[in-house]
Amino acid sequence: MSLLGRAGLDPRSWAKSLEASHQIILICVLGFVLALVGLRLSGTAADAYIATAFYRSISNDLVPLVYGVATLGDLIWAPLVFWLYVFRKDSHEWTSSLILAIAMVIAMGSTDVLKALFNLPRPFQVTSLGIVARGGIPTNPGFPSGHTTNAFTVATVMGSRYSAWRAPFVALAIATGISMIILGLHFPSDVIGGGFLGIFCGTFVLGLAKLRSSK
Repeated sequence: MSLLGRAGLDPRSWAKSLEASHQIILICVLGFVLALVGLRLSGTAADAYIATAFYRSISNDLVPLVYGVATLGDLIWAPLVFWLYVFRKDSHEWTSSLILAIAMVIAMGSTDVLKALFNLPRPFQVTSLGIVARGGIPTNPGFPSGHTTNAFTVATVMGSRYSAWRAPFVALAIATGISMIILGLHFPSDVIGGGFLGIFCGTFVLGLAKLRSSK
């Protein structure tokens, strides 16, 4: 067998994976575009108004809690992958760890590329809003939200593989997105775009895994 040989490539499965979940994929693409164009690029007042309202909704005493929620949503995938692969004995869970790891690599890579492509500012960088970054000052662009993308990728994969855990992971993903707005690090459009991107990445890899297992 060859690691780099062309005979082992299977690009058709990528298209088949997208086609198999075309309704969800289409919704994700439309949602992402609407968040970008309808809220962010159009300069709608709703985006800035909601960001400011959420930012002012809590006192500074609660910032550590909010920051903790955002961090948990962003990084929970790592211990999950380790737990499922190292400590569990069921092959279903080993497969889940691989699916989650691949989905997260795609999600983080996609987020970095899109951030660089659109290069849009964060709320605390818009001086007219009077927002100060809480819990650290990121240096990369704002759209889409990486924390939210990661959280929704986890929610999509784990919710599909473990239906009993769907609600807690979805709740954590939503809380992560809201937390990023409260911290003054993202506009609602960043969070919405990140949510749809995360669902897209999770759905794509789940479909790819289904095709691989059927072979």
